[in-house]
Amino acid sequence: MDERDRAEEHLRVIRTLMERATIYRAISAPTALAGGVIAITLTAIIWIREHHWAERAPEVMRHISTRGFASLWLGGLAIVIALNTFFVWRKAQRDGRPFISSGMKLALRSILPCLVFPAATTIWFFYDGYEFDNELLLVRIWIGFYGLALIATQHFAPRSLVWLGWAFLATAAAMMVASRQLEYYATPLVPNLAMGATFGLYHLIYAACVWRSPVQPGSE
Repeated sequence: MDERDRAEEHLRVIRTLMERATIYRAISAPTALAGGVIAITLTAIIWIREHHWAERAPEVMRHISTRGFASLWLGGLAIVIALNTFFVWRKAQRDGRPFISSGMKLALRSILPCLVFPAATTIWFFYDGYEFDNELLLVRIWIGFYGLALIATQHFAPRSLVWLGWAFLATAAAMMVASRQLEYYATPLVPNLAMGATFGLYHLIYAACVWRSPVQPGSE
């Protein structure tokens, strides 16, 4: 395939994805709902456990290790990815389309570059970054680059999903500006609340806004 044919194929895939934007928004709503519920639940579990043990052993500054904190959230991410994969697979089966389509490959190529740095940061965190209570740094990178990954799909994704990405990116930027103020509070209070507010509350708001909402011409 020469460059011209490759470019035409690329444009065809983008056009197809844009035509299916409403379908993808319908898939993203239950995923966002599940992700929001899981994030809020994790935030509550960590909060309750920290307060419970703080009352029983107040001399200990923290009761969930930094690695434990990150592991809990990565476990929640794995569940959400599995649910989203199931939703996409079920929709493809109903429509008689291949699960790994050219559209999915294009979407993955757009998103993956935004995931390289947070993946490397997570590996560094588990290797030796955890020793310095770098949860706040890790959380800011997770939030910011997740927002960038959503924004990277702006040429073919629903506009509502792109706005969600900007909300994540703006929150990460605000957290970076207010680093000194946030670091004043005890770890993991702020990182835990930040994860609950973004991956929890933002996703619930998104799901509530787009679930079965009418689509205006040109809004996607």
